[in-house]
Amino acid sequence: MAGKGSRVNAQRSVTEQRRENRREEILRAAQALFLRKGYSNTSLDDIARAVGIKREGLYYYYPNRPQILIEIIKPLGLQLRDRVREIHASDIPADEKMRLTVENHLMRFENRYAESQITLRDDYFSENEDVLAEMRPIWDDYERLWVEIIEEGQEKGIFDKSLDPRIAHLGILGLCNWAARWYEPGGTLPVPELIEMYNKMVLRSLGVQQP
Repeated sequence: MAGKGSRVNAQRSVTEQRRENRREEILRAAQALFLRKGYSNTSLDDIARAVGIKREGLYYYYPNRPQILIEIIKPLGLQLRDRVREIHASDIPADEKMRLTVENHLMRFENRYAESQITLRDDYFSENEDVLAEMRPIWDDYERLWVEIIEEGQEKGIFDKSLDPRIAHLGILGLCNWAARWYEPGGTLPVPELIEMYNKMVLRSLGVQQP
């Protein structure tokens, strides 16, 4: 009986691995299509053709197109938020927290370029409640951390106290996110130089005197 049970478990393991491999294949194909064509212009038929299966076969792995999108962009959202949580909780000065937060945000153009472009270039979030329900709590928490870092800097006399921290954080995020409209890996300045330049602009806008 033990031998039979082991064979069943092994077969189940192989089946689960094949399923996981197919899921990853679908995500890679969808990510490439979303990056090239945009989410709004990519259909389930497009994804199925890219993978080499029928559209109906996709439903065995993902219930709909928004769920595929969530699987692509959610890990990046969590990664960004969790790193800023660490920065926010640290004992370093607020201006250094802001430097690291800007660096964390912009480094995704180097190590998570496709997901960043897909997240920032489309307008589908305002139209899809499933995506919003999944992503909005993460984004809201992420933005709250930015605001609290600015507020901390104001309380410590590092940042200009006359600034509205919520408006300031929107301006900074807008500046950082706009890079998605023009940044191309290998075609523009390297990401570390981009981070250095942006940090100079951001910290000056917050009233930090720099050498």
